[in-house]
Amino acid sequence: MAASVSTCGGLLFGYDNIVISGAIGYLSQRFHLNAAGIGWAAGCALIGCIAGCAVAGTIADHLGKKIGLALCAICFAASSAGIFFSSSFHQFVIWRLIGGLGIGAASVISPNYIAEIAPTRVRGRCVTLYQLGIVVGILAAVFVNMLIQRMGDEAWNISTGWRWMFFAGIVPALLFGGMIVPAVESPRWLMKVGRRDQAVQVLRQINGSQASVHEAAEIENSLAIEQGNIWELFTVFRRPLLLGIMLAGLQQISGITPIFSFLPEIFRAAGTASSDAFFQSVLVSLINLLFTLVALWLVDRAGRKTLILAGTALQFISLALVGWFYHVHGSGLAVLMFVMSFVAGHAFGNGVACWVIISEIYPTKVRGRGMSIATTALWLVGYLGNQLFPIMHRSLGSDGTFWCFSAGALLTIILVALLIPETKGRSLEEITEFWTSHRGATAV
Repeated sequence: MAASVSTCGGLLFGYDNIVISGAIGYLSQRFHLNAAGIGWAAGCALIGCIAGCAVAGTIADHLGKKIGLALCAICFAASSAGIFFSSSFHQFVIWRLIGGLGIGAASVISPNYIAEIAPTRVRGRCVTLYQLGIVVGILAAVFVNMLIQRMGDEAWNISTGWRWMFFAGIVPALLFGGMIVPAVESPRWLMKVGRRDQAVQVLRQINGSQASVHEAAEIENSLAIEQGNIWELFTVFRRPLLLGIMLAGLQQISGITPIFSFLPEIFRAAGTASSDAFFQSVLVSLINLLFTLVALWLVDRAGRKTLILAGTALQFISLALVGWFYHVHGSGLAVLMFVMSFVAGHAFGNGVACWVIISEIYPTKVRGRGMSIATTALWLVGYLGNQLFPIMHRSLGSDGTFWCFSAGALLTIILVALLIPETKGRSLEEITEFWTSHRGATAV
């Protein structure tokens, strides 16, 4: 049930974040937007994400993960309904900001929640289920967009169709809210707030009686050496804080958010017809799902760092080739193939491993706030990507834009290879101990 709740949180995150890809062309005509306005329409939700990230850690650390996730469900449902009835661009932006609050908070609390519940041996796979939820949500968004786009003509899509694309998200939002009620609370959060008996009961359900006693003692010992003060992140745990911020920003620097947000527009720029562009977006999302399933199998076997390096190398090559085919006015099919390989690299690499690592590297008492800070960096870079993409496209061309993203992937390979440690096979308490040791404080 805990894994299902986390996965459903990811699904809503994926749907609400990417549904804009099918709507952006139509709502930009409905509200007569210029390039900056199109960027703001695509990126305003990410401003909400940043705000959601900023408060989610504090909510999760003080009120618990279940209450935090319930608030996310409310934001998702309210945003879907509000956008449907929006009569102006300003109203659209307000409701997208509210939806962004839910996306940002869910991106902190959902992986945090499952990481604190899952046994060490399968923690990577359980956190990967959250990423699987994201890609299923993305696939659902582009598939729903395609179905709705084909329900009417251009005029209907401009006036009404794009509204239904957003409104469809209310169904999983209500399902998510209902699933939270019977789910267990994080045993580490329960232990932190003094509800030891409940924490041990949850651990017993997950690990069995004998293992739960040992794990409860390990959690208590770890909590005893943590102050729980946010300033601890800037002193004892400064290194994991900076690495988490860096890794989260690097996940976005190769352009995954703007590429998904503008997928149909990218294919149209390569000469693809509008209806075919929506179908190609579905194919890309299927590849995203397939390779996330591959990551689910690999993450606790190959390790987090290995997946990031391999996946980002594929992204670097794919983006460089997408730029080249735009430069020589190559076929739209070639652009599709290499966009698909770029997304595959993200799916089995940084798309999964980033969330796993930033859910593992912070100490229990301040894990929520540490993840908030790191994930805020992720959404800040994602927002800049969405806001700048239309401007980059007009000033640099499609080829120059994708070459810039390719350079971002190359930077990611270099920094991850030099700075990120491997966390595979370590308990959360062992990772905390690693940072407080001399080795962890000085390791590169």
